[in-house]
Order: sequence, then structure tokens, then C-alpha cells
Amino acid sequence: MHGGYLPFMFGVIWLGIWSLLAGFAKATVLLDISRAMQGLAIAAYIPSTFAMVGSIYPEGPRKNLVLGLYAGCAPLGFFAGFLSAGALPDDAPGWYFWIAAILSFVTAITAYLTVPHDRTDRKQLSLKMDWIGAFLITAGLILVAYALAVEPYASQNGRGHSGWTTPMVLAPLISGITCLAIAFWVEGWYAACPLLPFDFFSPKSVKAFSLACLCFYASYGVWLYESAQYFSNATATGTSNGVHGLTLAAWYTPTAIGGLILCVAGGALLHVTPIMILLIISGIAWIGAPLLLAMAPLPVHYWSFVMPSMLCATIGIDLTFTISCVYLSSVSPLRYQGLAGAVSSILVNLAMSFSLSISEIVAVKAESAIVVPDYASPAEQLVFADKKAIRGYKYAFIYAAASAGLGLLIAVLFVRISRSVVQKRKTLDLEGDGTRPSSEVSTLVDLPRA
Repeated sequence: MHGGYLPFMFGVIWLGIWSLLAGFAKATVLLDISRAMQGLAIAAYIPSTFAMVGSIYPEGPRKNLVLGLYAGCAPLGFFAGFLSAGALPDDAPGWYFWIAAILSFVTAITAYLTVPHDRTDRKQLSLKMDWIGAFLITAGLILVAYALAVEPYASQNGRGHSGWTTPMVLAPLISGITCLAIAFWVEGWYAACPLLPFDFFSPKSVKAFSLACLCFYASYGVWLYESAQYFSNATATGTSNGVHGLTLAAWYTPTAIGGLILCVAGGALLHVTPIMILLIISGIAWIGAPLLLAMAPLPVHYWSFVMPSMLCATIGIDLTFTISCVYLSSVSPLRYQGLAGAVSSILVNLAMSFSLSISEIVAVKAESAIVVPDYASPAEQLVFADKKAIRGYKYAFIYAAASAGLGLLIAVLFVRISRSVVQKRKTLDLEGDGTRPSSEVSTLVDLPRA
């Protein structure tokens, strides 16, 4: 509706404001609100960045390189945050957020000076906001995610009864599914300008590709969260207190270095290597990352299992996300460029949100198989608790590998992406002579052209 520039600027400034406030937060409630508002900011500027790149650059190697750099910001930013958190003193947590606020405001100033506006391009598309669909989809996903997240705790407190039978799980689950079902009808048959139009998924293999990506990203979410917890366990690493701080950040160094290289190289490889080959390679890597940690003997050895797992995870996330950005942008017309970016981001966040809850369900079920005797001494209870934790981690990794395996199976059987998809110049869905109108305002460092 408004192009990518305005939502991007709003998102970056909004992120800076709430990162600044989060650094001063003393109460948990304010910190939670600040974190939620940061999520809103990210939801604003990620799709808008994608929309601007997709509408400004024509199909070809240059656009793929830019999208590769865009995808490479994810692993690099993750590692930078990890490193900053590890380097900062424990008694100064506010600086973690203040550094983010400083970077956000610097980004806003830089974008104001250099990023072109694209408002004129969007005025001709006559888009309107689908408020009903937005509410139903958001409410439905939140309710289902909450039901999945609360199920393990409901089971633990259910005195032998499954958490799925408790009202605290059933009520949000049924309500969420109902909202999503109504949203499906609204998007398909009621909304004049649907938030998720069915024809966005009409190009060949888009639906299967999206489903495969959900499985892949679910694996990554579990691997990312559980691996950090796993490495912090003393028994798992053979250390006195586990791995923490800068040492833990150093363990994840391959995800930053390899991630940046692979994202840039991946954009270039799309023009010389069949996309399906790259997708299959990423799928195999997705399986390997959690499976290596699930199979590793204790204490886990970094160079034999952790390092290869890091490399596999890096190959998986970077190749898949780069392919997703390039492919969805290439098959989408101008009016759907922002939606393509939103879907690329939603697939990651939605999969990680749901998979973490499911992995927790799997871990709790696995831990319940180990029964602590009533006569166990306090020392023996600690040993049993440690065994249960390790078993939970292992089964969570197995679930992640199974999810990746399902994604690879879907990709092999149902996804067909030709190399020509990312090489051809798409036809813009604008009226008139088909040419792209000039931007309403140029950058402040680049004089308007005639």
C-alpha cells in the first residue's frame, strides 16, 4: 500500500525506541512489552526491505547478490548479538539493548540519506488493508502457539492426565483453529484485497516449497535453541559448569563466517547450479545438524561433532533462506513483492515458534520415561535429573532431524524450480506501457534524474 520505504523507516526507528526503553526496564512486564514491540518493528522492516529490493532491482545476478547479502545479515546479526551478550558484564544487561538502539538509529539516519522512496510505484496498485484477515490470522496463530506451548506444563500438573484434555490447552487450541478456518474463508472468498491471496501461491511449486521450508526452519529453530541449552549443560560438555559467555559465542563462530560466505556465494550459485541441487544439499545439511548432536557420545567433542553440526546448520539456513528470497521474489509480480518478503520471514518465525513448543512436548515425554525412585537420595536425584535433561535434549534433536527429513522428502517429490525462474525479467502488473514509474523522491545523496 505505502511502498517499502515508509514501513522500513518506521520499523527501524520503532526498534531503536523500544530497544532504548528495554535497557532501562527494571520490571519484567516492561521488558516483555519492549520485546514484543521490538518484534513489531522487525515485522515492519523485514518485508519492506524485501519489497524495495524486489521492486528496484531487475531479475539477474545483481539482484540475487543483493538478496544473498540480505539473507547473510541473519547469521551475522545473530552471531554479533551472541558475541555482545557474552562480552558484556553480567551486571550491565542494559547495554545489550542500548547497543541495539544505537545501531538502529544509525541505520535510520543512513537509510534516510541513501534509500530511495518507492511510494509512486505502489499508488498505482490500488491496494487496501485487509483488517479482518489480519486479525483472524494473527489471533489464530497466537492461540494455537499458546496451546502448544502450555501443553507440556499442563501434562506435568495434570496428575497423570494428558495436557491435551485440559481446558487451558483445549480452549485456545479450538479457538485458534476456528479463527484460522474463518480466516481461510475470508482470504479466499470475502476480502476484496486479501492479506494472503490464494493466487500468490498459484505459481508452480510455491505451496510445496513453502511447506518444505516450514519443516526446514522448524529444524533450525529447535537446533538453535536446544544446542545453546545443551552446551550449557556440564554433563554434555564435560566441564564443571557448561559452556557460557564468550566461549559459547566462539563455538558458534562458523555460523557467522560460513553464513556470510554462503549467502553471497549462494546468490551467485543460483546462476550456475540447478536450484534443486542446492535445495537438496541444504535439506541434507538440515538433517545432519541436529542428528550429529543427537548421536554424539558424552561428553560431546567440539571438532568431531559440534563443529560439523555448526557447518551443517549454516549450510542449511543460508542456502534455504537465499533460495526462498530469490525464488519467491522472482515468481511474484510487483504488487506481491512485499508479500513475498513477508512470507519469507513468516515461514522462519512461524516454524520456529511452533517447533520449539513441539520439541518441548517431545522432550517432556522423553524425560518422563525415566522414573526417579522415591527412595533416591538428594545426590541420586540430581543424577537422575541430569539424565532426564540429556535425554530430553537428545529427543528434541531427533525431532528436529525428523522434521528436516520430512522437508527434504517434500522438496524431492513435489518441488520443481527451473533455473530460468531466477534469470528472467518478470512482467510488472502495472497498467499502461508496462514501464516502471520513477520514484516519487530520490535519495538525499543522489540528485533526482531527468
